[in-house]
Amino acid sequence: MARRRQLHDIHIIGGRFNTFEYNTDLHHVYLPSLDTWKERAPLPTARSGHGVQDRGQISQAAVFGQMESYDPQANSWQSHASMTTPRHAVGATTIDDAIYVAGGGAVTGGSVQSSVHEAFTLGA
Repeated sequence: MARRRQLHDIHIIGGRFNTFEYNTDLHHVYLPSLDTWKERAPLPTARSGHGVQDRGQISQAAVFGQMESYDPQANSWQSHASMTTPRHAVGATTIDDAIYVAGGGAVTGGSVQSSVHEAFTLGA
């Protein structure tokens, strides 16, 4: 008996338009069961590379540490305590109730890399 593979929604969040100076707060989700895209609640902080310039202000030397989570059932974002070490282009994963954030750039553009590895838990 063949087992059906479960299809998961795919979220595309943030990014850039044609230049490093313009981040977006766009949030779209692909629904494979319907073979369609839908617009969802935008990011509270426009970003690319997991966090760079702040809300359209051009700043090539700054990264920031805002942490936000998305609730797909409510289609809403929640803000959390900022990361201890602000950076962008990080690797992140969840294990149990913790979010692990490793590496990333201490400044935009990739010229300074970080070896910081931090874990965060979200309060209820």
